[in-house]
Amino acid sequence: MEKLLVTRLENIVTRMENVLFKCDGSKTDKTDSPSAPSPEISVPKSIELLDEVMEDKIEQLCTLSTKIGGDVNLLKNLMKDALTEHRNFVWTACGLSRPEDVGITKLVESLSKKMCSTTEFKDNHRTSPFYDHICAVEAAVGGLGWVVQPKTPAPYFNEAVETSLFYINRILMAHKTSKNEHFEWAKTLKELLTELHAYIRKHHTTGLTWNSQPGTRPAKETSMVSSGGSSSIPPPPPPPPPSLSTNSVGAKDSGVAALLDSLNTGLSATSRLKKVTPDMQTHKNPSLRGDKVSSTNGKTGKSISQSEPLKNSPKILWDGKVWKIEHQVENRDVVVEVKDKKEAIYIYKCTDSVIMIKGKANTITLDGCTKTSVVFDGLLGQCEVINSKSIQVQTLGELPIISIQKTDGCHVYLSRAAIDTQIVSSKSSEMNVSAQLDDDNEEYTEMALPEQFVTRIENKKLMTSPTELA
Repeated sequence: MEKLLVTRLENIVTRMENVLFKCDGSKTDKTDSPSAPSPEISVPKSIELLDEVMEDKIEQLCTLSTKIGGDVNLLKNLMKDALTEHRNFVWTACGLSRPEDVGITKLVESLSKKMCSTTEFKDNHRTSPFYDHICAVEAAVGGLGWVVQPKTPAPYFNEAVETSLFYINRILMAHKTSKNEHFEWAKTLKELLTELHAYIRKHHTTGLTWNSQPGTRPAKETSMVSSGGSSSIPPPPPPPPPSLSTNSVGAKDSGVAALLDSLNTGLSATSRLKKVTPDMQTHKNPSLRGDKVSSTNGKTGKSISQSEPLKNSPKILWDGKVWKIEHQVENRDVVVEVKDKKEAIYIYKCTDSVIMIKGKANTITLDGCTKTSVVFDGLLGQCEVINSKSIQVQTLGELPIISIQKTDGCHVYLSRAAIDTQIVSSKSSEMNVSAQLDDDNEEYTEMALPEQFVTRIENKKLMTSPTELA
């Protein structure tokens, strides 16, 4: 009987093995068949529109960057990588519903790294002869963060465009006579940003469009898209060895014991104190009555006061009425956001810096600055430049009046909204004004302010006018 059962069980197992073998063979045939059709990647409509806007411009920029060479050629790859990640992100959004904040953070991680790489490149090449090119690209790449703006992506991207245009216009002005590859490079980048802004405003008005074509996946699949990947957070470090923790506890106990012993010494504790001699007493030595405690630097031998506060330290301070920006040196990333039109800006003794004022302020004053550029959205009152050298001022909106006093070198950029600006100058030299005079042309026309005047007495009155040479 037992032999019969064993035989039947063996037959059943054999039949099951045959069935499983046939199933596995059929799956292998299907997957290995050369005639099996490969899945085709369909390009979403949103990506087709994006490629129409950007593809040709990116290719032109890369070609011009290669011609320019130097740091611009190195920057080309960073810019292209960031734009590629931006395209992949938009493609991914076409096939997914908008995830939670944690999911969006995972999705945007790769794009964020590319944006940070561009910023690091700018910080490491501050002395580059192509620094304006680098700043223009860095500001433009920073605007790619519009993809995570929930309600107002177009205004967000437009702020980055305005920052980039500040440097683009400087390149256009520097090469407007030759119109070489630098001029074409800046012009192409400006056209790319303008068209991309129009694309965002038209197709992603209230935020990036998610799940427009359900089921689509980007051509470049990454681990960020899948939610089942393993976590990249490293495990916590192991605990310290028992010997180390024991020694630390023992050292702590011995320190407490030593402290208690020293407290229990009683009157004998004063035996270790040094005696104060008459020459060490302040009431007998007036020279020791100084309020400041100073220390000596061993290398230079100079006395350094410890109680004296540091002078000329960089400062950006809001005192309730005025923004005070003082002693900024080689800081090209100063940004002040104005929330009320009554707020004023005071910039004092800044050197080789670029200051962005976002929002419409009341007045702006530059005092004692050197090689400093200021760009702002607009003013209700005047912009005043006093006792400064090599200053650049650009308004993107209205500017009723600008006053230039005791300044050597001042270049003023006026937008179309500020074409009626009044310019008052005295005791100043090397003053130029660049304005957008033509409605159909975005370029600036440069004009020089007269510095030499001739005065005559006519009809018993003094009549002053610029000389013909001026």
